[in-house]
Amino acid sequence: MKFISTLKAERSIAQLLAERDMQAPEARKALESLRRIGATAIPKLIEAFATAEKEQVPALVQTLASQVNDRTLKEVIAGLAQGNARCVSGTAAALAAAGDYDPNGLLAYLGRDDLSVSALIDVLRATRQRLNARELLRRAYDLEPREKAAVFRIIAEVATADMVPDLLNRLEGKDPSVRVHIIEVLARFNTPEVAKALEEQLKDKNKAVRKAALLAVENMPGERNLALLCMILRDPDLEARSKAIDLVVKARHPDTMKHLVEVLRDESEDARRAAVEVLNGIAEVATLKYLLAALEDQDWWVRSRASDALAKIGGPKVMDAVLQLVRDPDENIRRAAIEILNQTRDQRAVEHLMAATQDKDWWVRERAADALAEIGSVKAVPALVKMLGGDVRSAPAAVRALGRLGDSKIMPTLMPLLDHADKAIRLEAVAAVARLADHQNASTVKARLQPFMAGADETIAKAAAEAVVRLDNRFSATAVEAAEKQERNASPNRTLLVEPAEVERIVREAESGQKLDVSLLNQGDMIEGRYRYIQKIGKGAFGTVVLVEDTVVDERLILKFLNPNVSQDEEMMKRFVHELRYSRKITHNNVIRIYDFLNLGGNYAISMEYFPSHTLGAEINGKKPLPFEKSRGWAIDIATGMSVAHQVGIVHRDLKPANILINDEGLLKIVDFGVAAVASHADTQLTKTGYVIGSPKYMAPEQILGKKVDHRADIYSLGVIMYEMLAGVPPYSKGDHMSVMYQHVQGRCKPCEEINPGIPAALAAVVRKAMEVDKMKRYESMDELRLAVQAG
Repeated sequence: MKFISTLKAERSIAQLLAERDMQAPEARKALESLRRIGATAIPKLIEAFATAEKEQVPALVQTLASQVNDRTLKEVIAGLAQGNARCVSGTAAALAAAGDYDPNGLLAYLGRDDLSVSALIDVLRATRQRLNARELLRRAYDLEPREKAAVFRIIAEVATADMVPDLLNRLEGKDPSVRVHIIEVLARFNTPEVAKALEEQLKDKNKAVRKAALLAVENMPGERNLALLCMILRDPDLEARSKAIDLVVKARHPDTMKHLVEVLRDESEDARRAAVEVLNGIAEVATLKYLLAALEDQDWWVRSRASDALAKIGGPKVMDAVLQLVRDPDENIRRAAIEILNQTRDQRAVEHLMAATQDKDWWVRERAADALAEIGSVKAVPALVKMLGGDVRSAPAAVRALGRLGDSKIMPTLMPLLDHADKAIRLEAVAAVARLADHQNASTVKARLQPFMAGADETIAKAAAEAVVRLDNRFSATAVEAAEKQERNASPNRTLLVEPAEVERIVREAESGQKLDVSLLNQGDMIEGRYRYIQKIGKGAFGTVVLVEDTVVDERLILKFLNPNVSQDEEMMKRFVHELRYSRKITHNNVIRIYDFLNLGGNYAISMEYFPSHTLGAEINGKKPLPFEKSRGWAIDIATGMSVAHQVGIVHRDLKPANILINDEGLLKIVDFGVAAVASHADTQLTKTGYVIGSPKYMAPEQILGKKVDHRADIYSLGVIMYEMLAGVPPYSKGDHMSVMYQHVQGRCKPCEEINPGIPAALAAVVRKAMEVDKMKRYESMDELRLAVQAG
């Protein structure tokens, strides 16, 4: 009998597939015959999907669905084991459409290797409202990860409130992936009991569980457990910290500060950054005051780390609150606020800091003077001069700041301080007058300092001797000639080395005018009627470098045109002006002179000394050590030039062989001051332009880690350069940029004397100390490093 039914089914299917119109009499007759045949037709119906036309498939699906019941389910399920994808798809569609069977019978087939699990899950999703969610939950544990995730999504749609106790119990299970899915299901039930249970999952050791719990509690009503959320601010996972920041800010709980104190104390810089990001969203004067007061009793390094984080990451709300706290009645709060401002270089702080120079607390006065020096605002000079007539305890800081901000006009005020009764004031005065001396009064200052060199006080004598050496370096015959050359090559009509407000005006005018296309210049073309184009020297991420002749003074010079994607940022232009003003003060034979910063044909260009030469990189390209005397001599020259730069407050930040030029006579000059310094203040914008702040092979660890950079970063870079000159290879070069940077932070390079055993032990020791990962263990200054190299 079954044989005959099978033959009838085959004939009916053949008739059906011969018809294109499923409403035709023959097609309808064939479909009715297949329905009457019953379960025997099921295998043939499934096989028919393989050859059916698109318009025939719906009729086959409906016919197969009519045969599905609890007795025939096993035969229909076999269609999901077919090797033909169309047969599997048709079978799944029929199971989804059928209504005369219990779909819970499908659960027994979950996890079968011989079936299409994805097709089965599609059927379960289509029939989810008729499923037993508890049984589905029980079966889900045994599935592979992808199938498990899909089944739990179905559970989330069908779970009811009566399942919550069972789901809560299952949160204590061992499988983290299952617990993540259960958390996602529970997130649908906004009850206090569920919220509390999910918050407890924030303590879990598994990262995925913590993140799932964070996402789940985000949209739940009611108060959150702030202590647990703040705990996630210390989470090693960036995404988890970011979500916790959002939740804590959103909560705006009155007790937030109590918990943030603990996070700001944390050893992890990432945790401290997260705490400050919360403050950026909720900071007010009162809340920040509470925070600073709570940190008062901590060890100094804890307070220092917290201040550093607030200064580096604090946004407008934090800075506005800090500026208000500079005038707080509490001495300790004022101290903490000043310490934060000392690290920000925020121009908005100038007026507040000037007022703080008259604070009744000498420490606040001292740190305010230091902060004003860091910001570099000349507006602060009168306030600093006024400090000199006050408490002697803060006067040294005022002298030090005047040495950074003043000019030769302030010399009559500083010179008498060389004879002050207080030793600290005398020391700062020695450094300040040496720094501010110009070619008109250099001889007078030198004569005034020379008697101190033979004095009884060794500290004063040493400081005076170093100051005289610096004066000799700056005002030798060649240095004076270079300064005169700079004046000749300056272009007052087009200079951008003006006040910030003027920079804004010039930027707007340049944007509105027609721009010169540097790439189209030909030899002999005139630029702004003064500079005759000779040739292009090179091009980098920052700009295009060309050689021109200044027809006004008949001298060749270099113009470095900034790329448009760098020069369109008004804030960056202000920083260029600020940095290049200082860079322009560097007058030394071992430094390429910067003449001016110009607006030429709607473009911005740095004009600088032309120095026919090759780079130090070309000298060490052969991967062979350089002669010791040559390495020692060039290291001394670099240290000497860098010392002069550091004295005027300029840190290079990108000291490398490519930025060190040497001519055929062996004269060495350092180039590209100011550019990297500007980049470090605008790294977001410059990352977009492709500029990397510093070169990985020569970058100091603190620079790689995004920490505050000072002159000791240049000392580290010089140590790396010395290593390469002496060993023939850099200390770290294997792998990509990220790998090299990581190696610098680890600080485990092979000693240079192991690579080249001939290196004198004293010279190897100099390299080792210069390259210390901890910057506090390096040489204090380039002068100290230079003396060590000379002695080695």
